[in-house]
Amino acid sequence: MISFILSNADFDPVGVFCLDGEFEIDGVFLLDDYQKPVVFMEVNIRIHNGLNGLLPPEFGYLEDCRKIMLENHISLTGPLPETMGKMSSLYSVALLFNGLGGELPSSLFRLKKLNTIHIQENWGKNWTLPSMVEDLDDTQLQRLLLKNNFVGTIPSWIAKLQQSQTLDLSMNNFEGAIPEAIGDLSSLKYLNLMGNNLTEPIPSSLGKSDAMEVLILGNNQLQGELPASIGNLRKLQLFDVGSNELTSTVPSSFENLESLSKYMLIDDASAHKKFNGTVDVLESMKNLTVLLIRSNSFSGALPDGLFSGTSGNIVADVGDNKFTGYLPASFANMSNLVSLIGAKNSFTGSATQSSVCDNTNTTLLVMDCDACECCEVCCDGESDAVCDFQLDVRTVLGYDCGTWFQYCMQQDFEGGVY
Repeated sequence: MISFILSNADFDPVGVFCLDGEFEIDGVFLLDDYQKPVVFMEVNIRIHNGLNGLLPPEFGYLEDCRKIMLENHISLTGPLPETMGKMSSLYSVALLFNGLGGELPSSLFRLKKLNTIHIQENWGKNWTLPSMVEDLDDTQLQRLLLKNNFVGTIPSWIAKLQQSQTLDLSMNNFEGAIPEAIGDLSSLKYLNLMGNNLTEPIPSSLGKSDAMEVLILGNNQLQGELPASIGNLRKLQLFDVGSNELTSTVPSSFENLESLSKYMLIDDASAHKKFNGTVDVLESMKNLTVLLIRSNSFSGALPDGLFSGTSGNIVADVGDNKFTGYLPASFANMSNLVSLIGAKNSFTGSATQSSVCDNTNTTLLVMDCDACECCEVCCDGESDAVCDFQLDVRTVLGYDCGTWFQYCMQQDFEGGVY
């Protein structure tokens, strides 16, 4: 019967389809509702087809609709209708590369079955979050991804989305402080606020989010010191606070970050070098594979046990600091040392062992000439372009993969993308 209906179906060119709950199938097929009642439906209009104007209020009366996917409709403009709060079966909303804009309806966030909202790179203006949303106690929203030049402050009601696991508000124009209450999101695993205009100190309450695996706060205007409470995040894998206005040492509590594999404290070379002190605490991070702390004022020697506990490919940029002494002796036997940048420091002459230069797996090695006799290419003074070589941080940290960053790290390294 299914094959008969499929073979004789008139496929809807705009991508609206209905599924009957009696059928056990893998995947998605198109079907009309002439012979069977509508159990649920999905709106999937992802190919440009001339849609234009506003989404009508009637759109919100699709009460059986589970998913909305609208992409590549630049002439589809205006805000989302408030009536979307009537779509009681809605599970996910994805709006990408459209002309939409305006304030998101508060009713959208009160939908009890809604799991995911993804809004990114639409061309409309004046994207904002509602200032107040009430009655959020029973909501199931787990993934909120808004990357669309949203303006205003991050509202405190976001902390009432207690099922949240992914909160990505990166690459917007949010300003003001990070709400203290975000630390109350006990299920939050991924928090990305990169590329906004956030100010004030990092709230110490973030240390209460003990499920956190990724914390990205880079490219803002955050001030003050690194909260010692971040050391409580024992599941943290990626930590990025680079390019802010922080002035801090690395707290001793960070020795508890036993799961941390990617650590970034890079500051803009044109800014004041704000992070200082030693990096001895890094020795306890046995899973560390990526260390990007360029252009700061760190001093002392690199700890002897740095990277000694990991078998993964190692990428390190410690350039443009005040490090002294020799490279750790363990570096001499690290076949997994892929990239090492240590130029513009005060390492001791001949700080680099010849075996580091001879390592065929080390595809990138940049040191000061007087600290590396075996280097074929090295930094020979401030005017030397080699001295300012930097890694493509976005690629190294897997940001192009979004919340899936951990799955493309190995592929990037093996493919030679740095």
